[in-house]
Parts: sequence; C-alpha cells; structure tokens
Amino acid sequence: TSHRRGRDQPLISPLAASSGMAPLPEVSAAGFGEEATLSPSPGDTAGGGDDSTLSVVERMAKALLPGSTGDQIANGRPVHLPGAAAGLLVAMDFDAVAGALARGTDMGAISANRKGEPYMRDNIYLAYTDQATLSLSGAERFFPALLEVCEVLGQRSFDYVTARLLLEPPGGRGGPPLLADADLLAVQLRGTRRLSLIRPLHNLPVTAPRPQPQLVATVQAGDAVFVPAGLECRVLPPEGATDDGPQLYALLTLRSKEQDMEASLAKYLNDLVRDAALSKDVDNLFRSSVTRRTWKELDAQCEAADASAKLPMRLAGAAEELASRVSAAGLREHYARRMAKLRQEQREGAEKVAADLLADVSQKEVVSSSSMIRVSGGVQCRCRGGETVALFKRGSETLNLPIAESASYLIADLCDGTPHRVGSLRCADPFERISVCQILVFKGCLELC
Repeated sequence: TSHRRGRDQPLISPLAASSGMAPLPEVSAAGFGEEATLSPSPGDTAGGGDDSTLSVVERMAKALLPGSTGDQIANGRPVHLPGAAAGLLVAMDFDAVAGALARGTDMGAISANRKGEPYMRDNIYLAYTDQATLSLSGAERFFPALLEVCEVLGQRSFDYVTARLLLEPPGGRGGPPLLADADLLAVQLRGTRRLSLIRPLHNLPVTAPRPQPQLVATVQAGDAVFVPAGLECRVLPPEGATDDGPQLYALLTLRSKEQDMEASLAKYLNDLVRDAALSKDVDNLFRSSVTRRTWKELDAQCEAADASAKLPMRLAGAAEELASRVSAAGLREHYARRMAKLRQEQREGAEKVAADLLADVSQKEVVSSSSMIRVSGGVQCRCRGGETVALFKRGSETLNLPIAESASYLIADLCDGTPHRVGSLRCADPFERISVCQILVFKGCLELC
C-alpha cells in the first residue's frame, strides 16, 4: 500500500521486469487504483449533518470519518477516535460475550493465553478465573452489530474487515506488547487503558536513536484507535485512579497482508496459470519441475539448435504468453471477486452461527446475568466472604473447593439456599461472576431455576 511503500516507488512485478511487460499502475490495498481514503458515503458529510435517520452503526462509521482522519489513516498515522464506537457498547454486554465465547469454544474459535503463553483449561471459565486472556477469532460471526460495522467499513474503503474479540481479566495484564502485522482498529468496549504506539526496537542498531511514541492516549469504553501495521502497542500504567475491572476490546483488521499488492498479484498469477487457456506446451511446462532429469527431457522436446538455450527459450516464451494475459484491469477484477467471496463467506458464517443458536437446546444451561440460580437440591454450602475455600456437602460426600477471594462473596450470598439473580450476587468482575456460577453448575453444586 502507498503508506508502506512510498508514493514515488512504482509497483512492478518480477514477471513484468523480466518479460518487458509494461509496469502496472500503482494499486492501493483499499480501492485498487484509488487513494486509500475514508470517504463518507453519499449523503454523509464529515463535518456534521442530520443523524436522525442514521442507524447506530452508521453513526459509528460516520464518527470514524471526521475532518482529516481519513488522510491520517491513509498515510499510516495512528489516530485516537474518542466515542467513535459508543454504539457497540449496548450490543456487546457481558451476557452476549459469555454466550459468544461458549459457542466459539465449540467451533474452535477460542484461544487463551496467560502472560504471553498459551493457556487453556477444560473450559473458558476455568481459564478466565486463572487470569488468562480469552480471544475469539472471527468475532463478527457472533455479533450482528459487529458484523454490520465490518461490512460498513469494508464498503467504505477497506474491502474486507474481520474482528477479533479479547477479554482480559483484572489480573491478566502484563503480557507482551501487541505488534500489529496489519492495519488495525482497536475498539475499547469495557474498561479504560492507557496506550502508547511506538516503532519496535528490534532490528535497530544499538547506536540508533530510540524511537519516540507516535501516540499516547487514554482509551475509554466507546473509543477507537487506529494502529498502523508495524507499530507496537504498549499498555502503560494508568494515570490517577486505576481500573480494576476486566478489559474487553475488539481488534478490527482493516488491511491484512492478504490485501496488499504482492499477495494479490501472486494469487492473480496463480489463478491465471491454473485457469487461463494457455497453449499445451506452456501448460505442460508450468506443470513440470526442473531437475537434472527433467532438464534433459525438456531439452529433448525442443528442436532448437543451441542445446544450452533450449530450456531458457521455452521459459522466455512461456513467460511472454503468461504476461500477455496479465493486465491492471484483470488484477482489479480478480481482487474484487476475491474480496466479494470473502465477504459472502463472512456473512454465511454469521448466518450459520445464528441458525445453530436457534437450534441449540443446550443453551438453557448457559448462565447469564439475568439467570436465577441456587444451591442444588440436597447440597449444603458453607462459605464466608473473604475466604479462599468453599465447602459443598451432599450426603456423606464433601467437596472442599479452592476459590479466589473475589468469588467468596457471591458464593456466600448463595449459602441461604434461596434463588438469586446472578447479576445481584456480589462480585466486582461481571464475567468472573458468570464464570464462577457456570463452573459450579458444571460441578453440580449450583442449579439454574
């Protein structure tokens, strides 16, 4: 893309350079042939206008386009966008997140890590209570509002946008900084973080000046930050009052390596070699491997007088025939078809998740903040706030369960044996509250009612 390569550097493929083919015009990842700017859709203006008829997601997309923001993003400069994602907060509460993570586990879309190392327990709830960060890939499949945001941003400038959701427990911070390998939009959904975007130190000479932060911002729920590829995103100690709650944020991949010029040209040429109507001789050559044995076989098929030039002549002719089928218009058309297919698969994936949710009868065992819960019949529970062990007894069997002190208060609330709404139980972390209740339901200590 233009901001990585420089606007004066031409994009010329190796094939074009070797075959005499005219160089292709510069093609940006976002638009192919147009500048990669975030331009409003018809009827929108960056400076304002009547928002009364716009949806929540449309208002969010419009908030990403104020003033010169589009130019800053196109030129690869980090941008802090306060309040740009406020419309997502209602649609992505902890109940929705818990349900999405549970379904993502069944689909293999969940990973967990603690202090930078993979860490997965029997279920996501145990991993979270052990202070592991949970990650949901393809998160737009599980949240219609997030899917709409990805589609709107894709229609505006970025062609194909995907999302990854991360849930970080209060004690799970301190992992390695995030090194962006693609242009990202970090959307803060819960909690507050102080971020620093800086060039990484690796590969820098010892005597080189230390890079300075390009952006330092305190990001609150509803804010978004554009993180250009190649920058390192570090979490700094907070200023003033600390945020002891969980951190929930989404990383939207705006421009991945699959969308850059090199990858797109490679896929275009690969499909040309496979599908184009090439001559039989050229097709056979492209399907052959050049070894000591096949070199002689290929030479034997050529009637050129100069034995040393037989294979080079065939290669040059094959390259010329392939180059004659390559064009900038063909590349753009191939790219557009590829992005359209990815968007279609993305929407079909979301529709499948929604259909599976309607057909899944096991959802009745999933705990949410509105669930009513109590100690299971025939079970006695003893726990006091501040303790680190909860005792559950059924007949002659006793379970001494180690717990975090933060979970002791909600278990103490349940010791009276009466039904309680999960959201009313005492626990500062709403997802820990859901996790502890879900774990105890799995163990048969609690039951939904």
